[in-house]
Amino acid sequence: MKPWIPGPQPIDEPSYEAIMLSLDRHLEDQDFHIHQRPLHAASLLAKAYGTTERMQMIPAPRMEDHPKYSAEYLVARAHVWYADRYGDAVKMLPEFGFFLLPLSSRIWKVRIPFFYGTASVFIDRRLGQGPKGNVILRGPIPINILDCFDGMTQPYANSLTDHELRFIQEEFAVAFDALNLIKQLDNGDPLHRQARVDYNHSVEALCGIERAYGKARRDAATCAEKTMKGLLARKNIPFKSNHDLGELARLLNSECELEIDAALANKLFTPASVSYEQVVSRQEAIESHRDLLRFLAKILNQIAQ
Repeated sequence: MKPWIPGPQPIDEPSYEAIMLSLDRHLEDQDFHIHQRPLHAASLLAKAYGTTERMQMIPAPRMEDHPKYSAEYLVARAHVWYADRYGDAVKMLPEFGFFLLPLSSRIWKVRIPFFYGTASVFIDRRLGQGPKGNVILRGPIPINILDCFDGMTQPYANSLTDHELRFIQEEFAVAFDALNLIKQLDNGDPLHRQARVDYNHSVEALCGIERAYGKARRDAATCAEKTMKGLLARKNIPFKSNHDLGELARLLNSECELEIDAALANKLFTPASVSYEQVVSRQEAIESHRDLLRFLAKILNQIAQ
């Protein structure tokens, strides 16, 4: 991809709009979502035109708190420009990702939030006690797990039993570790990047309007496969180009001194035929999703020690 080339310096008022439009086109060409563009544009703008070296990116500074055309002023102004141009499209709750949780009469899509610093995670039937807005600042941050449920209503929350609340807490903890692993590993190498894409595709295949249970199960298997292959590639350990998940787990255990659950890896294996001819039930797809979360969480516990 072509780099963005700044215009004449110094920046001035007549040229600012043209510069921002140029930046926006550049980020669109690189396939950034709108909600991702303000941070990238702010960084490029401040580095190219800022009159000071200091640059605060998170949380976004306020223009009125900094000298005109300083790096921080330009960061703040870029965020304002995007908010004015695209409105709510720039807003997005920061997250590690989503997981699915089956409860009475419904499968819920649950967000694992992203935060800086520390967080106090709890579960309470009373909704809306956490921070408001589209940006979670540095902690300690109170996070009510039920507020992370997509579409949770107060009557439904009130109906949850104590047993269901304990189940939710346990599943949330596993999913947090699993998605934390996916986030940590996705730092540029193609295998781990594709593992994250496969995971997201699996979730959407399970909860989208046009549900595709075979695809969900297959994508869960390929996520596990590419996660393990990516770990082996980082150590320059050769592996076969097949889809034997159990063999990959055993190779990681012998060569990397890990204790990957080979039995769970074998359980996750899914033939390609499930994507187009073999019937997969909703229950089978959900079980595969939950197995994947446990598999990834166990890997995190291994490599984080």
